[in-house]
Amino acid sequence: MCALIIADSSVFICGKTLAGEVVTVPGVEQELKDIRSRMRFQIAEVRIERPSKKALDRAERAARETGDLSVLSSVDLELLAVALELEVPLATDDYALQNVALHLGLRVEPVAQPLIKKVIKRAKRCVGCGQSFQGEECPVCGTPARRKRGV
Repeated sequence: MCALIIADSSVFICGKTLAGEVVTVPGVEQELKDIRSRMRFQIAEVRIERPSKKALDRAERAARETGDLSVLSSVDLELLAVALELEVPLATDDYALQNVALHLGLRVEPVAQPLIKKVIKRAKRCVGCGQSFQGEECPVCGTPARRKRGV
């Protein structure tokens, strides 16, 4: 049996050839806008998988822990969930997706950009008073949130 790898849309956009059987989620095909990317997707004979609710919940929980939930799409969360279920690497250039995948202990294969150097946890910071907090509005002064890089 050949190895599996979960592919994000960047694999098809950049035209990277992956070793092993390529698996993705239904939403990736909709993310491909140009004819070349769509052709690469068709030629690759990609296997489409849908994640379980349990794996999707785990992926969402991990994204919330790293502070990346607000920047990940539902397709990104599905990719993470399928990678968790199948226990296989994820090929992506999306740094937020890489961050959560590494946080979950998944192996990541970068496509065209370098792999992130370390997992970070992001927090939201008030631009008014500088307070770090969870949510969309500062509980101290009511100013809208802004993401900041954590450690």
